[in-house]
Amino acid sequence: MNLPQAYLDRMRTQLGETFPAYLAAMDEPEKRAARSNGLKTTPEALSVLRPDFIGAGGEGFLLPPAFAPGKDPLHAAGAYYVQELSAQAPVALFRLTPTMAVLDLCAAPGGKSAQLAAKVPEGVLFSNEIVPHRANVLLGNLERMGAKNAVVTSMDPEKLASLAGPVFDAVLVDAPCAGEGMFRKDATAIAEWSLEHVAACARRQRAILASAQKAVKAGGQLVYSTCSFSPAENEENVRWFLSEFSDFELMEEVRFYPHTSLGEGQYAAKLRRRGPAQERTYLPPKSDRAPLAEGFLREETIGLSGAIRGLPDGRVLLLPPLPCGLDGFRLLRAGLLLGEAVKGRFVPAHALAMAAGCPLRRRLELSEDDARRYLRGETLPADFSGWCAVTYQGLALGLGKGAGGILKNHLPKGLRIN
Repeated sequence: MNLPQAYLDRMRTQLGETFPAYLAAMDEPEKRAARSNGLKTTPEALSVLRPDFIGAGGEGFLLPPAFAPGKDPLHAAGAYYVQELSAQAPVALFRLTPTMAVLDLCAAPGGKSAQLAAKVPEGVLFSNEIVPHRANVLLGNLERMGAKNAVVTSMDPEKLASLAGPVFDAVLVDAPCAGEGMFRKDATAIAEWSLEHVAACARRQRAILASAQKAVKAGGQLVYSTCSFSPAENEENVRWFLSEFSDFELMEEVRFYPHTSLGEGQYAAKLRRRGPAQERTYLPPKSDRAPLAEGFLREETIGLSGAIRGLPDGRVLLLPPLPCGLDGFRLLRAGLLLGEAVKGRFVPAHALAMAAGCPLRRRLELSEDDARRYLRGETLPADFSGWCAVTYQGLALGLGKGAGGILKNHLPKGLRIN
């Protein structure tokens, strides 16, 4: 691998006698991996459904070299998220309970946010990405993974943290970085690397950390992580943070290299804001009247906890409990999109079918061949009329509507697989 000389010189000093082992690892193929989605399945169940996966402990597992997740119906159903093993470590540092309020400040494309959502199914996850098109990718991934309680925003971290205030039990800063841990899988990261780029990343990371601490409540947790190896982006930033914000303490610190782990590389530090842990308080969201949505939910016998909120454009949301008001937030989505009122009728949303637990009453279970047909956008036979969740191995792929012996395919066109 043609790595920059300045990078090699630094790593030689940094790693000492293990430097040759690092170089040897960099000449090996990347280890592709994924994580089972705790909102929809378990590692044990997934190993039965996909026996070709190679178990790697916990929720993570290695993927066979030639396996194509993008063509797998279980991937489309949100049973797992493609995520290399060391990238799963930062969220594992948190100590979370199901009702906590959590913020992921730099969240796209959504792997760590989806991991967090599975840890706080009865609380709330604020998931933020400043770049709008990346925020849309984030929203799509959280929808596929079945998160019902996510508030997805696209905001500057400083503005978000200032508006929210210290209301979160846990805050993740998986900061934009020089990407040294991606060198084995991304040639662009190598081409963009320079000492100046590392220094610029370190400065930006400090600014994000300074913003993030504003959102951590007393007794709350802050995990900072990067996929870089440079001390300037990692240990030095944490030491700077502790000197600037003396009410935080370092609880744990981990490093992963390609030659010491099955992953590509990661740094993570867990910090805690001193003080007695504050009791979690939520603002109970108020429901609006949304007769069409309420009628559909009654007919489908869908029981979902939360407050129904109708929007002026006809969309209807199910809001989770909120730790703060949302005035001033740039929202892509707050809670679960149930559907929308269209010309006097209620049309359920793809997100409703994909929600963890798939709440629709009627389901159409497909074989693998028919699941692939559905994912291509094809119609299928149906001996019933009305809406249903289309499922594979018990997990929803999306919506269909039976009429005249045909199941009309309501999978969004952007999600169809050629």
